[in-house]
Amino acid sequence: MILRRLAPSDARALFRTVGDPDVMRYWVPGPDADVDQTLRRISAIDDHWRVHGFGDWAVIDGGGEVIGFAGLHHITDMAEVNVGYALEHAMWGRGIGGEVCRLVLDLGFRRFGLPEIVAVIDPRNAASLRLAASCGLTVRERLLWNGHDRIVYAITRDEWAAHGRGAAHSLTMGKLGSAP
Repeated sequence: MILRRLAPSDARALFRTVGDPDVMRYWVPGPDADVDQTLRRISAIDDHWRVHGFGDWAVIDGGGEVIGFAGLHHITDMAEVNVGYALEHAMWGRGIGGEVCRLVLDLGFRRFGLPEIVAVIDPRNAASLRLAASCGLTVRERLLWNGHDRIVYAITRDEWAAHGRGAAHSLTMGKLGSAP
């Protein structure tokens, strides 16, 4: 697996993930309607990189195909930095989400110096709740976010270090902070 900055040329491949209603059922506002909307999503991610110095990356499989995205981002009406990911349905159940999330958390703390990272999760999303816990995040609060019930998991840099957590070694970081 490789993480690299998303580029406009990734829109069609990324749409397989973000246009899938099953993959995006717990995301607000839901799946992208078409490739043009995915292109706008990539543009917004690029804007986030310019403003904050970090954002989401494309997740690339061993064959060079975009199979989803993962990263660090601010979400509406929250000051905290959120870790998020979405992978093509065919990639579920292979441990890729855990590897990617551990790498993204490690980058957030070590490369970007974030003091804390949260995961804002729909309480019906049992797989993401388990993944957050397996990565060392713990429940901070339950809240209503944008009219939707959410559970906020969190981990601090000190907690991450104390648990000896580190990056997944089977992932490669390509063009993480450079322009796409």
